[in-house]
Amino acid sequence: MRLVPDGSERHSEPGGLESPSLFSDVADGPPAYELKFLLDEDRTQAVEAMARQSLSLDRYADPTRGNAYPTTSLYTDTSEFDVYRRTPAAGGCKYRVRRYGANGPMFVEQKIKSGDRVRKRRESVRLPELAAVGLGESLPGWPGVWFRDGIAGQKLRPICRIAYDRVAYLGVADGGTVRLTLDRNVRGQNTDRWEVEPVGETPVLLEGQVICEFKFRLAMPGIFKAIVEELGLAPSTVSKYRRFMRTKLAELEGGADV
Repeated sequence: MRLVPDGSERHSEPGGLESPSLFSDVADGPPAYELKFLLDEDRTQAVEAMARQSLSLDRYADPTRGNAYPTTSLYTDTSEFDVYRRTPAAGGCKYRVRRYGANGPMFVEQKIKSGDRVRKRRESVRLPELAAVGLGESLPGWPGVWFRDGIAGQKLRPICRIAYDRVAYLGVADGGTVRLTLDRNVRGQNTDRWEVEPVGETPVLLEGQVICEFKFRLAMPGIFKAIVEELGLAPSTVSKYRRFMRTKLAELEGGADV
């Protein structure tokens, strides 16, 4: 924890290994790789068995939930859905708020993606600061002011909350930090509020499927190569946000192709 100007405590990431994409400065350093795979449950179990041989569960793992933990993300977009439609105005960038657990730590994030290369910038945020972001208020002393400015500059607003149950592994392979995540029960809900409340038991977007993601720097490490080769995995471009929005926009536009 660290103290903020009003004397209260703020959650901060503890020392140790972090996701490879968070090592890169959003403006300068080389980005990380993030490769996604859409798997059935049998193949997911095989991936996890191989991962456990070299990697450890991350800090949020909950043994009472099968080592999973609920994760909720608040996604933003413009009134014209530039982020979803990948128009030049969006600049290949997403601004979102992420919460771990129903009442756990929250972070504001900027994610810039080009192909399978990713840069992320992150800062912890408290509820009063998040409310102030929505109002465009001044936030003296808050190190996440870049998020408020980015939201205002691109005219972004809350669009939806996406929730899922994540199991994550972290470790060192071939001299670099690697992370493997498995996301189940992906579901979404519309919102126009700067709040990161849990998503109810709405219909699951990827019934019977699991999003597996490999995160690493530079060349793919041997552990991931072995998993891909032994299980015959093929990368997927699946996006939680785009999958949810495709459904919702089709409803709004009477089933038109979006």
